[in-house]
This record gives sequence, C-alpha cells and structure tokens, in this order.
Amino acid sequence: MRCIFCKKDSSNSKSVEHIIPESLGNKKQVLSKGIVCDSCNNYFALKIEKPVLEMPYYASLRGRKAIETKKGKIPGIPGFMKNKNETELKVFPSESNTLKIVVEDKNVWDSIENYDKIYIPLYDKPPKDNLNVSKFIGKIALEALAKRVSSCEGWQNDFVENDGLDELRHFVRYGKGYTLWPYYIRRIYDENQISYDRKSDKTMEIMNEYDFFIPDKPTINGEDNRLDNLYFVMAIMGVEYTINLTNTGLDRYLKWLSNNDNKSILQMEKRNFIQT
Repeated sequence: MRCIFCKKDSSNSKSVEHIIPESLGNKKQVLSKGIVCDSCNNYFALKIEKPVLEMPYYASLRGRKAIETKKGKIPGIPGFMKNKNETELKVFPSESNTLKIVVEDKNVWDSIENYDKIYIPLYDKPPKDNLNVSKFIGKIALEALAKRVSSCEGWQNDFVENDGLDELRHFVRYGKGYTLWPYYIRRIYDENQISYDRKSDKTMEIMNEYDFFIPDKPTINGEDNRLDNLYFVMAIMGVEYTINLTNTGLDRYLKWLSNNDNKSILQMEKRNFIQT
C-alpha cells in the first residue's frame, strides 16, 4: 500500500484521514488506514488544517455552530468592547434568531457591564487567494476523489501513478510548482440548513457536501483518455469552494456557471446541466 500524496509505503500507517476536518462537522467521510500515511496526515493536520481553522472566519463559524474540537471544547469567538479591549466569548444559537453568549472571565463580564456593549465581528466567507486555504481545498479534493474511486479494483496503484494529479499533489504536500493554486468561493445558501427527514424521522442539518464536475468530453490520444478539466465542488455550511484537479484553470468552470444561471451543481438535478 502506498500513500496517495507522498507515494511512499504506508502499509504500517495507523491513522485514518478525515476528508473534511471533524472540526467542520465531518464524522463519516474518512479514508481508511494507509490511504494517507501517518507522516502526510500529521503534516496536513498541523501545517494546513490548523492554521486554516484558526482563521477568523473559520474560528467564528465553529463557535457560532458550537462544533466541538477533538478535546470536546467549543472554540471561542473573538469580540471586543467599546474600549477596544479584545476578549474571547462562547456564542450559541438561541431562539428567535438571537445568540446566547457565555462569559467565563469575571473581568470580561465587568467590562461588558461597564461599557454596556460588546462587538462580535461576523465573517461571511473565507479569504480569497490564501495559500493555506488553497492547499486545504486541494487536499480535500484529492482525498474526496480517492474516496470516490476506492470501490474500483486496483484503484490505489492507478491513483498513485496518475501523473495528471501530480501537480496538485506536489503543491498540496510540498508547496512545489505554484505560489497559489487558484480556487473559487461564493456563498450559495445560508450556513443554517435544517430540514426534517421523513424516512429517519430525524431533523437533519447540511454541514458539508461535495461532487465532481467534468465540463468537457475526454481528449482521446491513442488508447489514453485524458480529462482536460476535472473540477471539485464542495460546500461547507453554505460556502461553495471550487478547484480544478488537473490544472490551475477556472475559466472553463466559470463559463459553465454563466451558461447555467450561476446555479451550483450541488443544487441541481444532473439531467438539468447544460453542457457547453
């Protein structure tokens, strides 16, 4: 068995890999031991996921959604008083579209009482053109593709040897080749998407979803079929992320969006796609 990123032997690896981090609500989409080796798993956790999840947008999102860390703690949301003193709060959704704020520090509470107001910045979307976000999306895209094809016999060797994925693979794992791998982000629905599922008799919430999109027919070269553009489209709590796995181009996807009224493929019946 070989790691899908570094291509080294991963037969003795012990860690499973969450495709989307647990800290963003993913509990089920995982890769089994050895698909991503322990070394790469640790690298992604410390060098990519940690700095991304600590960004103001993600920290605020995790706090608002009350998503626990692996240690069972809910991240605090940064705020500040009228005197511009910064603090950290715990904010929970409450009834009537209000927020319940938990203050654990007496000095903070005294400051709130003295100044009567507290300001909590809200961030609607992640940053654009950010190196760590770029690697973060690329890492998820490659792992999601591995998950998608993992039911095919002999898939892992084919995946590792697929040189069409090497540019993104090397960028994500080693930072080679590009200063930034372009990605496209936009909000496609509100971060709170709760609905009732009749089959399970449960209230469900959409935390994340993803799919792949091929806008063109494969290029045929002899016996080889080559995908010129393979896009990964993911939504995490209402924000859609798109990245091209085969090259850095987004033009083909943006043209497709324009011809399809800017609808997300995640919200469309596939038969309604207009191929161009």
